[in-house]
Amino acid sequence: MVIAGPGTGKTQILSARIANILLETDFLPENILCLTYTDAGRIAMRKRLHSMMGADSYRVNLHTFHSFCNQVIQENLSVFNRQSVDIISEIESIELLKQLIDGFQKDNILHKYTGNIYSESKRLHNLFITMKKENFTSSMIKDCVTRFLNDLPNREEYRYKQTRNGFKKGDVKQKKIDEETIKMQKLSAAVDAYDTYEKMMHQRNRINFEDLILWVIKAFENNTNLLLDYQEKYQYLLVDEYQDTNGAQNRILELLTLHVDQPNIFVVGDGDQS
Repeated sequence: MVIAGPGTGKTQILSARIANILLETDFLPENILCLTYTDAGRIAMRKRLHSMMGADSYRVNLHTFHSFCNQVIQENLSVFNRQSVDIISEIESIELLKQLIDGFQKDNILHKYTGNIYSESKRLHNLFITMKKENFTSSMIKDCVTRFLNDLPNREEYRYKQTRNGFKKGDVKQKKIDEETIKMQKLSAAVDAYDTYEKMMHQRNRINFEDLILWVIKAFENNTNLLLDYQEKYQYLLVDEYQDTNGAQNRILELLTLHVDQPNIFVVGDGDQS
C-alpha cells in the first residue's frame, strides 16, 4: 500500500510497476489486472502505459470495478443465468420507487396520507444504492439498529450530567432516546422496503450498476471453480485511487486474493482525498 498526496506520482508508480513486472518476470500483460475508480482514470492509465510500453499496454487488463465485473458476467453468462444485462434507466427507477411507496401498508411509518407522498423516494434510492455499494444486507443493518438502540441508555450524551427540572444526575434522557428510536424505526422500515424493491427489479429484469459487482461477489463466493479461474488468470492486482473503494469493491479484491499465500496486490491512494 502506497499512501501519498496529490501530484506525487501515485499513478506513475502503478505504471512503472506494471512495466517492471513484464520486464522482470515471465508473466504476460494478460496476467495483470489494474483497477481504477473512474473511466477517466482508466484512460489516463492507458495513455501512461502506452508511453512506457507501446502496443503491449493494450494487452494489460485495465478496468473500473464495474467494467471488470461486467466482463466477468459477459464471459460467464451461463453461470449467471442471463442472456443479457439490462441496467435500469433513471425514469424506470423513479417509477419503481413510486410503485414501491404506493404499496406501503397504512401502518408503515413511511406511509403518508397528505402532502407529497413520494417525498421519501430520493432518500430510499440513496439508501438502497449505499446498501449495494457497501454490500450491506437488510438483516445486517437491522441487527446494527437493535444494538444501537439497546446501547443508547449507556451513552453519556443520553444521560443528564446534573440534577435539574425534576431529573437526577445520571437519569436517562428518554425524550432524546425516543427521537432516536423513531429515526431507527424509519430506517428499519426503509431497509424492509429494500427486499421488496429488489423483487420488483427482478420482475422487470433490471439491475443497477452496483448489482454488477454484487453478482460477481456472489458468484465468486458460491462457485469455487469460477473464482480459481480468475485467480489463476490475474497473477498481479493493482488498484489506483484505493481510498475511494467501497465495501463491495473491496470484497472483490478480498476474493481475488482469497487463500493465496502471497498475493501480488499493490494499491495506491490518499486517505485525505477519501
